Amino acid sequence: MRRRSNQLLAATAAAALILLLLIVTTFSSSTHGFSHVSSVNSPSSLIDAARRHRCHTSTSKEERGGTLSLLPWKRRIGNDIKNYCLCDAVILKASIKATADDDTETGGEELTEGEIDESIEYLANLIKAHLETRRHRRSKSEEESSSEICSGDDDNSSSIGYQLAKGRFIDLTTTLEGEQLLERLFHNPTVSNDDNNNKTTIPSTPKKRIIQHAITTLQSLLIYGIQIGVKGSEESQQKMVRHLFRVGDTTPPPSSVGTWIPIWNADCIRRLKFFRDVSLGKLILAKLIRKRSAQGAFDLLVDMGVWDRHVDTALLRSGFPVRFLESELKISKEAEGNMHDVDSVLGIRRDLREMKVYTVDSASTLDIDDGISVEVLDDDGIDNGSGGGGKKARHRYWIHIADVDRWAPRGSKLLKVAERRGTSLYLPTMTLCMFPPNMSSETMSLNAWEDKYALSLGVELNEDGSINPSSVVLTPSIINVDYRLTYDQVDEMLDEGVGYVEEWQLGALLEAATKRRSHRVNRGSTEGMVPFPIPKGMVTANYDKKLGDYDISLRIETTHNSGANITTGGDEVCDAHYDPYCTPVSSSQLIVTEMMILAGEAIGKWQMQQQAKQEENEVDDDVVQLPNELKLPFRRQAAPDFKSRNAEKRQMDFLYEMGKRYPHAWYARRFFNKVVVSEEPGPHFGMGLDCYVQWSSPIRRITDLQVHAALKRYLRRKRVNEMLREGITIPSSVTKMDLGCDLPAEKSQKHCREIDSIDYTSGLGMIFAGRPIQFSSSNYWLFEYIRRLVSSSDEEVMFESVVLGCINKERFQYAIYVYELGLEHRYLSETGKLDEGKKLWLKVASVNPKMELLTFSLASRSGGIHAQPMSSAPAA
Repeated sequence: MRRRSNQLLAATAAAALILLLLIVTTFSSSTHGFSHVSSVNSPSSLIDAARRHRCHTSTSKEERGGTLSLLPWKRRIGNDIKNYCLCDAVILKASIKATADDDTETGGEELTEGEIDESIEYLANLIKAHLETRRHRRSKSEEESSSEICSGDDDNSSSIGYQLAKGRFIDLTTTLEGEQLLERLFHNPTVSNDDNNNKTTIPSTPKKRIIQHAITTLQSLLIYGIQIGVKGSEESQQKMVRHLFRVGDTTPPPSSVGTWIPIWNADCIRRLKFFRDVSLGKLILAKLIRKRSAQGAFDLLVDMGVWDRHVDTALLRSGFPVRFLESELKISKEAEGNMHDVDSVLGIRRDLREMKVYTVDSASTLDIDDGISVEVLDDDGIDNGSGGGGKKARHRYWIHIADVDRWAPRGSKLLKVAERRGTSLYLPTMTLCMFPPNMSSETMSLNAWEDKYALSLGVELNEDGSINPSSVVLTPSIINVDYRLTYDQVDEMLDEGVGYVEEWQLGALLEAATKRRSHRVNRGSTEGMVPFPIPKGMVTANYDKKLGDYDISLRIETTHNSGANITTGGDEVCDAHYDPYCTPVSSSQLIVTEMMILAGEAIGKWQMQQQAKQEENEVDDDVVQLPNELKLPFRRQAAPDFKSRNAEKRQMDFLYEMGKRYPHAWYARRFFNKVVVSEEPGPHFGMGLDCYVQWSSPIRRITDLQVHAALKRYLRRKRVNEMLREGITIPSSVTKMDLGCDLPAEKSQKHCREIDSIDYTSGLGMIFAGRPIQFSSSNYWLFEYIRRLVSSSDEEVMFESVVLGCINKERFQYAIYVYELGLEHRYLSETGKLDEGKKLWLKVASVNPKMELLTFSLASRSGGIHAQPMSSAPAA
């Protein structure tokens, strides 16, 4: 009896222990979202964990297809997704037909291990068959076509597999062809395998949820592939994708433990990228007997033709939209017909078409968002200081910025399209615009010889180059650009004298720009503190169909062509500063740079003037007035603290006195403080300004567009308030969204509610995400440029470089600048201590573009390939 009791107690204890382990396991998977969230480098045992914890099906129409989970509180998450998801319902539209009645098939049952195996087997067979087809075509030297991925009847394009895959690979490839290839992988169950038309037959189409699991597995494989080359800690990697986080991505409440249900919707790709979920990708790699690593996934996808070997994995990792959706293009097309111009209705849009307007950009620029003019004022002029009583004409300098708010106003669908991106990205291989091309390059762009909407600012300068605050004019306008010029054309016109006679306005603009530069330098701007900034290599890669590869070209440019290399005239530069690869001084760059900086300072001063006037003017309490406080995002930077760092300051001055220009520029960076954005005006040390607001690129940057909206709302409210005081009826076409506040319903109403407040931080996530994308992409193509030089040369590939400074004394690690490449890099000295400014000849020891790895070692001799500068690298 006692023995039986002991056995019962032991059995009960064992059962309790097992139950406790199950609870702990389930709770762990729930509270951490997924045990494989940080599994890029995790052991292969994670594959088994994936089987246990991930494969469920939905009990509702929000079906399985993602690798993340939807809890019983799914309605709240659904609302969060609706409000915050980057890839909102427009992406779902492509597959809505296939997912409309999915719950009738799933029945709310979880996938069994057998069904998981069936799904992985199904996808593996599809991939194997596709690879066989590609090998077969290559052996016959046939031209590949994404439309012929699978043979068979076109009627199968309506098959369930194809419909479920439609729209599920957006932003997982950089080409539409790659996206279509992935979709059509599920198009046909049979693939031609040999000349006798024998077929490798894939098992009959499985259940929807099996296909959905296979699609999600393929998505996970793609996520795995784009992790190639990722460096840094887990924390730093998470920071790179933090802009993808949305409310609803948090862990579930304890009461929902064990009730995870994976998501099958438009949000799946974003969440996969945010969590960097690769566990299902590892499953399919294991099934295909491929290396379970990011490199293995990358190689497989290249073999499949989904990507080419140069695919921009940094771009795909970022979550930045790679292309415009059909729904977005439709919205953009509809916006072209928008006839609502509230600024004209209120009478505040000025006609400036009689003014001669120039635009100055690079030859390849299509989205032109700024123009410049000079207006001669009709008065007696000002004393020219000669003492003879001579007078010279007063000039008002105009900066015209494209009125993007006219086409993408607050609350519009087109604005949502732009907000999804936040910025335009300029990459070596492509440009990803914030707005669709029909808007950014045509309707909004200040193209020549067309009437265009603009927001124009006019300003007069004092003799010392400072702004006359009372002279600033801001108005919505309509302009007609006379000349669309390139930087080279303007430089040529100025050099030949045309810019001082026929086109005298260009000479006047250069004179004003030179005054402005001197004014800012005298106030301590970086151009004065660092007169010789370190140049940077700008690389471009254009696909050559004849070569079947990219043609890479490189040019070296100084940042904004700023500093003493412009203000001193040039002779001193050649003697004191050796750099034969950097682009020459450009007067046109000086004009454009200074005019845009002038616009940024002038708008800040104008805002302060307007607020001061409002406080002075008393309003009759009996008159209804709209609230009209203008808040702008001022960019502020504190001055360096030289007093507490006197020794470092002396070292910096010593480097300059010794003529070590680039080491001086590198050393000076340690003194610069971080730029902060605030609604309170304040000085910007780096620019030498009392205040500065960035607003000159609304086609390319969402924050600039937000400033435009705030400025125009202020001007509209100001006009409406004048109408209210004068008893003029407000036009019925003026809406509350135009003003950002309610209109007074009756005379007795004293207060009008503010609506749609502008949040200047709302677009910063994607802007910040764009910077590392551009950096990584430029690095890749520069390293590829170097790799091609190495592979095409039988001799050492060497470059002249200069030591900028020491990074790590113990390791003898130094910062160097490579002249011919315009590259700042790190170098481990092989000879011990190196002095700043020391010239070195270094050869390429190793280079791996995809891993962003480049190492140098001392060259055995100077000279060689560097003596024959190349504008482009040889083809691979």
